[in-house]
Amino acid sequence: MTFSEQMRQKADEVNLQGKAKDFGDAVVEVVKAAMGLAAGYAAENRDKVDGVLDQATRTIDERTGGKHADTVSKVREQVDKGIDKLVTQREPGPRPTVPDDTYSAFDDDDAPEGSPS
Repeated sequence: MTFSEQMRQKADEVNLQGKAKDFGDAVVEVVKAAMGLAAGYAAENRDKVDGVLDQATRTIDERTGGKHADTVSKVREQVDKGIDKLVTQREPGPRPTVPDDTYSAFDDDDAPEGSPS
């Protein structure tokens, strides 16, 4: 049996494909929750966010003598569009929380015989 065949057999024994899928699903849930948290914060604190962006714009203009004002203005427009899009895509209701860690790559129930775990 070749090395790659042995690796494939071991991967099948420990259900590596299934665990990778579970991990991917967990990552998707965490990212969705993080986006929901960011959207909620942006929606609830839009005035504060705009104030910080205004201050950053003024500071850049002051330090560069307005040399990059057009670029800064374009970037600010894109940031505003991104925030607006994030807020409008927010699901209504309570702010989501990051899900509990229900997936484990080191679950003893699935450990192959002779495994150190």
